Amino acid sequence: MTGNDQAAGARPKRRLLNSIRDVLFENAAHVPEQTPINLLSDAGPAASDVDAARAVLRAAIEAQLGPGIREFSLQNEALSDALPDIATRRNAALRVLALKGTTREHLCAELATALGTLTAQGDAFARKLDEKRTSLAQGEQSEDQHFRDTTQLAEAAIARLQTELDTQRALIIEADSQREQQHAAHAATLAELSLREQAFQRAFQEVEAEYRTLQTQLSRESL
Repeated sequence: MTGNDQAAGARPKRRLLNSIRDVLFENAAHVPEQTPINLLSDAGPAASDVDAARAVLRAAIEAQLGPGIREFSLQNEALSDALPDIATRRNAALRVLALKGTTREHLCAELATALGTLTAQGDAFARKLDEKRTSLAQGEQSEDQHFRDTTQLAEAAIARLQTELDTQRALIIEADSQREQQHAAHAATLAELSLREQAFQRAFQEVEAEYRTLQTQLSRESL
């Protein structure tokens, strides 16, 4: 693996370390609001995620370790080659520290303080997760309410439009009915006028013929 490949593989781990550190140390400003960290998958946490979280937690607790535990760790490391057995090596380191005035009780007290810090980190992380879950749940409820409100308004608008459409359709039907009635009335009037015209023409012809005949007769008699 080349140096570039190693750097590329380290980037996701560094990003995860930074993200977990932001949560643990309440540095929320560096965590994008719209890109929540998914530490757990359906199949369980990835080994790399566990390693990254472990590294952050170790860094947090080691920052709180007292001088006695630090000296104990240094002694253990210095004796690792000479005393490969862990129990033997630890007992030897404890004897060295005892000669320097550091007792087992003092070391346990330092460890209790460090474990208290670790517990606080766990509580802070759990609190951050609860806050995030609560925020997501509230956001989902808000979106659901927004959807319901939008749907209700849209349905009310559809109902109003449907009522208006029904009203306009009724107006069209009424106008068409009135138009048909007017056409029928006009047709009846035209038919009546035609009959009157025929009656007038017949009467006119009869009267005209009558008087023309009379005129002819009178004209002949005058001769």
